[in-house]
Amino acid sequence: MWSKILAGALVFATLPATSTYQLNSYGFGSGSASGVHTTTYSLEGSTGDLSGGRSSTAAYTTKPGFIESAQAQVPLVSAFDNNGGQYYNKLHITINEAQVPAPPSDTEYLISVSTDNFASPANYTYLQPDGTLSSTLNTSDYQSYTTLGGSSGTLIIGLLANTTYYARVRAVQGNFTESSYSPTVSITTANPSLTFNLITSDNSPPPYSIDFGTLTAGSITQSSNTIDTTLSTNGAVGGDIYIVAQNGALVSSTSGGRIDSVTTDLTSASHGFGAQSTFIGQTSGGPFSIASPFTVSGTNVALIGTTAQSLYTSSAPITGGLGKLRLKAKPSNTDVAATDYREVLTFIAAGNF
Repeated sequence: MWSKILAGALVFATLPATSTYQLNSYGFGSGSASGVHTTTYSLEGSTGDLSGGRSSTAAYTTKPGFIESAQAQVPLVSAFDNNGGQYYNKLHITINEAQVPAPPSDTEYLISVSTDNFASPANYTYLQPDGTLSSTLNTSDYQSYTTLGGSSGTLIIGLLANTTYYARVRAVQGNFTESSYSPTVSITTANPSLTFNLITSDNSPPPYSIDFGTLTAGSITQSSNTIDTTLSTNGAVGGDIYIVAQNGALVSSTSGGRIDSVTTDLTSASHGFGAQSTFIGQTSGGPFSIASPFTVSGTNVALIGTTAQSLYTSSAPITGGLGKLRLKAKPSNTDVAATDYREVLTFIAAGNF
């Protein structure tokens, strides 16, 4: 009798592992799916991908799958500031592109801003190429690192004063690669500010007066002290100090005498009264500059009229702008002698917001 003997072998599969890592499953994918698209949408994917939950910490997130691994790197905001308390209607923002590995050169970024820390999608806004914010997201809002100012950053304009803004950024590079948003940063816009002060160089208390002493006919006499004015403002286009005279002349109420203010060289003039700036400077910003015609020197003076005119000016925010003004006068032999020749000068400060 013949008997049939069956022989077999047991086959075991062992998962790839080391003393530190173990791969729980593996297989061969059957290829990728690409080119599936309509005029509006396209699909990229692959079959055979492993699936699983994301792993994350407070600083990092790892997502599974081919598509997730192809995402652009999450960028960071390296600066979000109000220029040391100067900006009341704009903010400065810089994207940190110093990552390893460096992002591809065609990477573009979307900057999103809100005033409620992104609590409500209705308050989401996006930085546009012109620097303003819009609640409508457009493809043009995705901008290159260079367009966004590179390492120098860019300005977000048209903002409200004394308001806290929150910003975050995401990256995109090619198709299917938009990253998650970066961690959120915040800063508060400043309030518009203007600080102005006036004092005489001898630090006398107000009401301030400048003394010529005795005026001698045919001689040029200058004031014993200077009129010192200071200006600080975060006005976007700086500020000005203006001067205006009550009479446009040194006037004696008792004699009716009058020494008119003029723009001239008093050496050659028969008589006259005017001013010249002897110093200009600032702590920071500006620069602070002397407005014409008060840039004169020597025996030249500028007319102080009854209409306000700019004395000192700055076209940018300025801190500690200081100008010193000196008065000069020359009476003639025909001017009536009196002890009460006087003029009242008013100084006005304005910020250009």
